[in-house]
Amino acid sequence: MQSNEKTVLVTRPAHQSDHLCGLLTAAGFTPIRYPTIAIQAVENTAHISNTLYQHSNYDYLIFISANAVIQADRLIDHQWQKTPSGMIAIGPKTADTLDQLGLKPAITAAKPFNSERLLTQLPSDLKQKKGLIIKGKGGRTLLAEQLQKRGMTVDTLDVYQRTLPNNYKTSHNKKPAYITITSQLALDNLFLIPPRPIDELKQQCTFVVFSERLARYASSLDCQHLLISHGASDKGLVSAINQDKKR
Repeated sequence: MQSNEKTVLVTRPAHQSDHLCGLLTAAGFTPIRYPTIAIQAVENTAHISNTLYQHSNYDYLIFISANAVIQADRLIDHQWQKTPSGMIAIGPKTADTLDQLGLKPAITAAKPFNSERLLTQLPSDLKQKKGLIIKGKGGRTLLAEQLQKRGMTVDTLDVYQRTLPNNYKTSHNKKPAYITITSQLALDNLFLIPPRPIDELKQQCTFVVFSERLARYASSLDCQHLLISHGASDKGLVSAINQDKKR
């Protein structure tokens, strides 16, 4: 496997990698599209559709990702008749996706665009408030647990699931200098998709991750070289790589 110090493995889902790959190319890097997560819609059950169509009964609608927005909009057939004043996006990409649907979030989580930061932007007393967290299957439960501690009645709705893509049918002959990792599952799946010289990647590649929490997880898997993004965004990933190359 050939090495290229300008090569960056992009593990974002296929339909969400264009922006990051464009930024990397503009910065002089060579992106390799290698999605480690595929987004799959859930079956639209009566419970899901009824909950979404009754979204105006909630004081807060909390979207955990851009994929949550896209899939919820599909499941509700674009019929957002009345949105609550407390519509919340976990970060700017999620907020932009809502904006594209004509849904203006009242709150967007600030850097580093995670549950912990969002909680600092919400009232400490949420008694008699009702919230719906719209997300993918699995993931962290911290946000729901903390909101319940503040008195909120919290429902969660899984509108998509993350699966392993069919990358096992493909391979490439360049060893990347950098690997962008935006979630724990993206990293887990990277090491599940064969053929892959796992030990070589862990020892020689730099893993560019979204947060200190994700860096600790990568370290626990014996990834030797870690770089934390300048914010949980595509621009943050590229900025961190650029800065690292200048050292």
